[in-house]
Amino acid sequence: LKRGQMMTTASNNKMITQQILIQLGKWDSEHCCALSEEREITPIEHIRQTETWDCGLACVQMILQWLRQNDVEDPQHSNNSANDGEVNSWSKAANQTRSEKAWMIDFVATTSIWTIDLVFLLEHLLSGGSTTNSSGSKNIDTVQEIREEIGTLGCQQHCLHQRNSSAFPPPLSPSSSYLFCSTKFGVDESYNNLGYYKDKFSSDELRVKHLFDIAQKQNLPLLQKSHLSFEVLVDIVGRKGVVAIVLLDNRVLMNNNAIRTNSTTSYTGHYVVLCG
Repeated sequence: LKRGQMMTTASNNKMITQQILIQLGKWDSEHCCALSEEREITPIEHIRQTETWDCGLACVQMILQWLRQNDVEDPQHSNNSANDGEVNSWSKAANQTRSEKAWMIDFVATTSIWTIDLVFLLEHLLSGGSTTNSSGSKNIDTVQEIREEIGTLGCQQHCLHQRNSSAFPPPLSPSSSYLFCSTKFGVDESYNNLGYYKDKFSSDELRVKHLFDIAQKQNLPLLQKSHLSFEVLVDIVGRKGVVAIVLLDNRVLMNNNAIRTNSTTSYTGHYVVLCG
């Protein structure tokens, strides 16, 4: 890049970073600077996906576990955990993880997960099942309501588990926030021809468009950008108390030789957690 282009890129990156920090509540408007420049290595504990399609849910579980660790610790809970013994404690944690995953599968009600599905899942979790969101708009705040909304469009549901919707995961700190960033609010119709998506694309398209309409009507925290540089992403997640769920092309995680020898390999989305 030439010097002028470098300066323009740096200026754009700074502006986008500011927009994101404002949305996340980490910007001091009075002094026009980030509330904190403190950096940290974020202690995210890995949770494995259990199916070929639930990487996004596993990422949300990792985020929830991290948020709970950041909440004020309950000494009584800590003492009980210590007295239970390491094996019993691990067993309880594993059971909670499985129960939580089952609840999430029940909530999204599909095995073809798009990012907007995760947005509604996070909104429900961070609002604690409240009937209103942070903007004061009414939430579609129960599993049944979302199913009814989607069901009016005739979308097929792929619910694998029947669970009581009241089996809600433990509440999170009200100070937690999120922001959905994307190059497009809606459906990329080119996915219709991709192997991973084409079988369910018609029903997915209806559901995803409908959920985006609802998200915009409810003023959920959405930010559309034609390009979000890796430098901005690294800067954001390197800050204390910030992590990201990122949608990658799964081919970048595969062996390069496998890609070169398989010309039929096409884009397949894969969610990962990116942290400092």
